[in-house]
Amino acid sequence: MSKVAPQGSQDKYQLADWLRGRFYFIKQQGGQTIYYDAQTGVRTLTKMHLASQIVGKLIEQNITVEDPHAFSWDIVKNTHFTPIVLQEVYLPHRPKVVNIQGNHHLNVWSEPSVKPDNAISAKPFVEHLKRMLGSKAKADYLTDMVAYRYQNPKMQNDQKPHVAFYLYGEKHGYGKGLFAGTLDAVFGESAVIKVIDQSALKSMSAVDVWTRTWAVVEEVDVKKGSTDYNNLKTMIGGSAFSAARKGEHFRKHESPAQLIMLSNHAPTFIEPNDRRFFISEWTTTFESLEEKNNYFNSYATWLKQEGGYSAIASLLANRDISQVKVEAPAMMTEEKQAVVSLMTDRAVEEIKLIMEERPAAICFNVDMFKPIWDEHDVPKNQQKYKLSEAGLLATPKKRYGGPTFEFWIRKGWQLQVRNGRKSMLSNKAEQLVKELENDDGYKAAVEARRVDSFL
Repeated sequence: MSKVAPQGSQDKYQLADWLRGRFYFIKQQGGQTIYYDAQTGVRTLTKMHLASQIVGKLIEQNITVEDPHAFSWDIVKNTHFTPIVLQEVYLPHRPKVVNIQGNHHLNVWSEPSVKPDNAISAKPFVEHLKRMLGSKAKADYLTDMVAYRYQNPKMQNDQKPHVAFYLYGEKHGYGKGLFAGTLDAVFGESAVIKVIDQSALKSMSAVDVWTRTWAVVEEVDVKKGSTDYNNLKTMIGGSAFSAARKGEHFRKHESPAQLIMLSNHAPTFIEPNDRRFFISEWTTTFESLEEKNNYFNSYATWLKQEGGYSAIASLLANRDISQVKVEAPAMMTEEKQAVVSLMTDRAVEEIKLIMEERPAAICFNVDMFKPIWDEHDVPKNQQKYKLSEAGLLATPKKRYGGPTFEFWIRKGWQLQVRNGRKSMLSNKAEQLVKELENDDGYKAAVEARRVDSFL
């Protein structure tokens, strides 16, 4: 039996509260009031849409009024809607609209549909990682890091682990994309941004890639020493950056996302002293194509139809992550050691070795390293770059009693060239101490500190 609600009844106030809790005022445009729907994310609603929502509620709740349309328009017209700022924020486990210092912002985070289920074993996932990564140690490390982010989707003080993941395998169809899809399901679509290649990381929309929990690049072609690599180093190690987002002015953006790079090939851009990347091959062996297909079909069925995602969510939610340190370098793997060895400049390493063997030597010249140039076929125009990479600093060219020389000295030293007098080497730190000792202001400060300490 339907109930009749006269004008001014309690139903009207309840409907107004419901309307105000779901819809927010955006702006006035062309004589129309524009609203945002926090439930669907639509940003172009008008009063007509809101009145239609009220009519729908009347039907849903079996409420009868004399004139539904007039009743609905009256509610919309007399409801005070909270104004909203369209500048989005990413705040996991918070409402769709959040109050930040008095301003209401859109929250792009959405609760994942997958819920942890302790009753389902995550063993298939654990064994799958061990098989594809090739060792329990690597599987445990990756699981620890993923669990850390599951328990800390956006860390306090905006600090994230300074580690990115590079997973590669020459064979197609071995589940790298399935792993990315698993993160998408378990963390929720709003927590994972997937892009086709690294070009998206330098586009005007790159801001959005880094403002979630995970940023996944599905095919990689980064060059050693390139701008792409330098940008990646900055983003992996930082928690915020300044950029001009597409359609917006230049401002600061948070970057809580950790990077996962998927590729068919081992990386060729990693520097020898890189601390950021966890590198592992993603592959395994099967006796036949049929065995491979059966394995992945069974694993995908477990994930999608037998509660696998819920089991993984439970594993991540309950895993002990006390050993994870956000500032620690990435785990050193055999694959990374091989890549670093391949990328190491042997000429530069041998220059460093000579410097270590002669700790008392401060000043060098190019000819002292001639055996290295000859062995590694280093052309003359590249020799200065090798010396610089090894940590030596060039001094101005000067004629010394006839021939012109360019000396290279260790960092922390300088060659003082004085006209008409002998040039000499000096230690910058020692020179600074002497200058300070002769500075009246410095001496007065030291004396004042000594007197304060005595008192």
